[in-house]
Amino acid sequence: MENLQYLSLVSKVCTELANHVGIGDKTLAEFIISIAEEAEDLSSFQRKLEENGAEFADSFVCSLHAMILRLRPKKAAGSAGDSGASKASGGGGRSGDQKTEKFPGLSIPDSKPVQLSPPPEPKREPSPPPEKSRDRRDDRGGDRDRVDRR
Repeated sequence: MENLQYLSLVSKVCTELANHVGIGDKTLAEFIISIAEEAEDLSSFQRKLEENGAEFADSFVCSLHAMILRLRPKKAAGSAGDSGASKASGGGGRSGDQKTEKFPGLSIPDSKPVQLSPPPEPKREPSPPPEKSRDRRDDRGGDRDRVDRR
């Protein structure tokens, strides 16, 4: 999962570099990410970029640094070794206490489904009888449509 997060970060940095500088190089993006991870704060990140010849605007450096810190994969202590050991032992990678704490709503046991009765059908009123049809002469328009031919 960390690998996918890292690849997503590299892609975002490439996109930002292409938008602001016109160079969307993957290697350059990885280099900038490594500088950001080594830097202690924004000013040291900006200083290291300038030492390596980057001439970026201050606002772009600030947004790059914030994005890298926000999107970089979180490295938990011993997480890679623990997940591999639990999968190998047949546990399927599940740790009940951690998931229960993280997702308390999902730890509620299943219950029997509630049987719902079908809704009552609405009562229909009888429709009124159809009207008697009008005389055919009324439908033709009578004499008013005739043209006087002489």
